[in-house]
Amino acid sequence: MVSQGVNLSGKVAMLIGAGGWYPALALALAEAGADIALVTPASDGMELAEQVQRLGVRAMLTRASLTDSRELENAVTATIARWGHIEVLVNSADLEYAKPLLEMGEDEWHRVLSTNLTSVFLCCKAVGKHMVERGRGRIINITSVLAMRGLANAAAYCASHSGVLGMTRALALEWARHGVRVNAVGVGWFSGSPLAEGLRPRLERYIPLRSLGQPEDLTSLVVYLASDASDFVTGAAFFVDGGILAHG
Repeated sequence: MVSQGVNLSGKVAMLIGAGGWYPALALALAEAGADIALVTPASDGMELAEQVQRLGVRAMLTRASLTDSRELENAVTATIARWGHIEVLVNSADLEYAKPLLEMGEDEWHRVLSTNLTSVFLCCKAVGKHMVERGRGRIINITSVLAMRGLANAAAYCASHSGVLGMTRALALEWARHGVRVNAVGVGWFSGSPLAEGLRPRLERYIPLRSLGQPEDLTSLVVYLASDASDFVTGAAFFVDGGILAHG
C-alpha cells in the first residue's frame, strides 16, 4: 500500500527554482514517475531536462524569471496546454543573503523578499488557480529553518522565509475545501551553501547530527508530500535540519 501511495506515475510536477537542491528534487520526482515541468532562470536547465528524460518520463523546460508574474503565468499556461494538468507544484527558490540591517539598502531588502517570498506568491497564485478549478493538487514550499528562528545579520532572509511559512499555512486553510494540500519543508544548513560552507566547522559542532545536510536528504519527504500517501496532510511544516530546532 505504501509503495503504491508514493507512485507519481501519470502526474505532472512543476518545479520552480535553480541550483542547490533543485536538481535532486527534479530527479527524485521523476524517479517516482512524475513528468517534470522545469521552470528556472538557470542556463543549465536543458542538461537537467535531459537527465529527467533518461529516467523514462517527460520533461519540459521553461526559462523564466522567478519574480515576473507574466513569465510564470506563461509557463503554467504552456504546461497545461501541452500536458493538460499540473498536480504538483514545488517552490524551491532560495537567495541566501547575510548583511547587518543598518548596512542594508532598500534595494537589497526588496531583492531578497522578491526572490524568496514574492516568487512563491506568484507561483502559488498561477498554479493554484488551476488546482482549485480541478479540485485537487499538492503544493510544497521549500523554506528554511530560519523561518522559525532568528540569525544575526540575516533579517531579510529570516523575514522572507517566515513569510513563506505563514503563506503556506494560510493557503492550506484557504484551499482545503478545494482539495489542494499546501505544506512546507524547512531546510537546515546544507552542503554547498556558501554561508554553510564558510561556517562548516562551527556548524558541525552545533548541529546535533554533526554534519551538514545533503540535497538528497529532502527528496523522500518531498516525494511523499507530492503523493497520494499524504492525503491527510496540509498546513504542515517539516524541518530537515539535523536536529537544530531541538536546541530550542
